[in-house]
Order: sequence, then structure tokens, then C-alpha cells
Amino acid sequence: MKTNRKSSKRKTKKRGGFVGFLVLAFVLIISVNSVLSYGNRMTTTIVRSGAEEDLISAEGYIFREQTVINAPVSGYLYCVMAEDERVSLGETVMHIYKNEINISANNELKALEEKIDKLSETALTGDVFSNDTAKIEQTISQSLRRIPMLGHAGNLESTAEIESTVNSLIEKRRIISGEIEPVDNNAEIKRLQAEKASVEKKYNIERTLVHAPKTGAFTARIDGLEDKLTLEALEEITPDYLKELDKLPAEAKTAEFADSGEPIGKIVNNFSWSIAAKVPADEAEGLQTGSKLKLRFPDISIDAVEGTVTNITPEVSGKVILVVNSNKYVDMIYSSSRVKVEFIKSSYDGYRIPAKSLRMDGTTMGVYVIRNDKAKFLPVDLIYSGKDWAVVSEKADNTADGNSPLKLYDELIVSAKNLYDGKVVR
Repeated sequence: MKTNRKSSKRKTKKRGGFVGFLVLAFVLIISVNSVLSYGNRMTTTIVRSGAEEDLISAEGYIFREQTVINAPVSGYLYCVMAEDERVSLGETVMHIYKNEINISANNELKALEEKIDKLSETALTGDVFSNDTAKIEQTISQSLRRIPMLGHAGNLESTAEIESTVNSLIEKRRIISGEIEPVDNNAEIKRLQAEKASVEKKYNIERTLVHAPKTGAFTARIDGLEDKLTLEALEEITPDYLKELDKLPAEAKTAEFADSGEPIGKIVNNFSWSIAAKVPADEAEGLQTGSKLKLRFPDISIDAVEGTVTNITPEVSGKVILVVNSNKYVDMIYSSSRVKVEFIKSSYDGYRIPAKSLRMDGTTMGVYVIRNDKAKFLPVDLIYSGKDWAVVSEKADNTADGNSPLKLYDELIVSAKNLYDGKVVR
């Protein structure tokens, strides 16, 4: 019995060893085949339209004409105007409260002031139109034509403003035509002003109005670089000047409280601004004063705006300072000083394909696509070639040999070994 059990164990061990050998051999075969076939593995992608840009990425500084507003008294700050809103000379932009701001009382005052302004504006409108009903009709017509466009854009606030304006004009027209008697706004204005004074007394509100020292875009964001990013400083720009700016903090902040004499906001000329950035001299090659390019600020907006090169300083240690001026609006550009910028020299549109899919057939550049399970070589016109991507033209007509050119959604061969026209790949 013992002998039979020992014999059975030896047979079991032999069978187990043989099975293990087969498994190991199978794994080795699969591994070897994978390694051998890896070099011949074909990768493909779908042809799609796209664009590539020849650009210079840098960090630069915004130079502009700006007038700093200093607090006339100490107190808590309240902005009347929105950030980057265009204001006129003398227009109220901020309030400075002696005591902490009572939101409820402030909203009540704001509503009263809006009513007073509206009634005052109505009186002025009457003076402007006088008895010219034709002018009123024209203004009503022009206002109403804007409503469909604003409604389509979902701009309900502007639509409501137009409605209010048109209703006021219709009332004015009825007064002129004698349908109704004119309302004496002066009495209502005096009543509202008395109510406003009562609210201020009730809540012990003592505030100082801050007016715009000039026309421009208002911003309450101060970063401390205002006196260093002037147009005068831009005229004498040097690499050392930018190097010194790099050492300074440039975080724009909106203060809630300010002491008398402290900067609390600024008015910026919103018709023109310039950006200066240090860039590699070889990347700026081909640019000169007067060259047109586009600017994009990736941390601010995805949109690009047009600009004109106004200065390129002499090369120092392989770098130059590129200065570009623009008069286009960019959100937050008036309150930003140090920004990331992309100088877009050129943009190329067409079929955007991997650069390594380009191949030469003799002296002809082209690509391979899969058609009817075979590799087909198609000549292409190269528009742009970069490290990773290339852009080729979107041809509509057949090639000289009558074959269809590269088309949208073709299956493009990106990498494969021993390719030739007509090779069966599937």
C-alpha cells in the first residue's frame, strides 16, 4: 500500500512539472512574438481639420496711460461702477463711508438715487427733443429694432432697459401731442432727495463721493506698479528695467478700507495699451516695427486680439524686448500688470496631422492612408511643420494621376514598417 501511494505521488509530480513546462513555453512564445511584432505594429489616426500657430510664449508687462485715484478721506470703500466699466470725467465711481457699510441702507439709497437720476434724465431728454416728434419716433424705432437681437442673445436686462426708455419716449410724445398733461418732475425730485436725506440721517450715514478725474475705464484693483508701467517708462525700456520689475510683487487687490491719501482705484485709457516682454531673439526673427500679429492672454481669455509691433530692442544675451501696441478690448486687461502672453506670428489652417506621418516617395512628400485594406500614398502640400504636428492643405480636386486626394476622416497611417503603395495592411 505504501509503495502504491509513493508511485502515485511521483506520477502526480511528473504531470504537474510537465504542465508547468507547457505554460512557461506558451508565455515565452507569446512574449517573443510580441517583441518581434512590436516593431512592425501599425498605428493610425483619423484625418481632421485643425490649425497650428507659430507663436512666442512669454511673460510680459502691460504699459498704459493711467491715473491713480487716492482716497480723499479715510473710510470703508464701496464701488459704484463695475470693474473695467467706462466712465466720464466727474462721474461718481466710489463711495467712502465713515462707518461700516449698512448693506440694507445702501441698497435703499441706491434705489432712491436711481429714481432721481431717471427723473433728471427725463427732464434733460425733454429739453433735447423739445417738440420734435419725428426725432422721438426715430429714437423709438431704433430702440425697438435692437430687441430681437438682444432677445436672441438672452440679454433680458438690456431688453428691460429699452422697454423703460421707449415707454418714457411714448409718454413724451403724448405730452407733445396734447393727449396728457406734463408731470412736474422737479417736485418729485425734491421729494426723493428729502427721502434720501432722511435715510442717511436714520442710519447715521456719512459718506464721501469719489469722482473720476478723467474719462476712461475704471478699476479698483491696485497692484503697486502703476507708477512703473507708464508710457514714459516704455519709451526707455531695457532688459534691466524688466528685470527689476520681476523682483516686485504684482498682485492686484481691491481694498475694503483705506486711509486718507492711499490709492483706491485708477482710471485707465481704454483706447490704447502696450505689452512689453523679453523673448528669445531667434523667435522674434522676421518681426520688425510695424509688423502685425495677434495677442492672446491664456490666463485671461482664449480669444486673440490684433496688435502692432512698436519696438524691438537690440539683442542682449540672446534676448530682445518685444513691444506690441493694441487698441482692442480684453477683459481685465486694464487692471492686470504682469501677464502671460502669446505673440501669434502666423496661424495655419488645414488638415492637422502628426508630423511623423509625413513621408518622402522619391522627391514627393506625402502620407499613407488605408483604402480598401491597402496602403495608399497620397502627395500633400505642406503648409506648416512643427515638432509634433503638421498642417497640410485641404485639396478638393483629384491628383494628377486621377486619384482622390487626402480627405477629411481618411484613416491616416502614423507609423508602420516597410510601407509602400499598394501594400496589404489588413
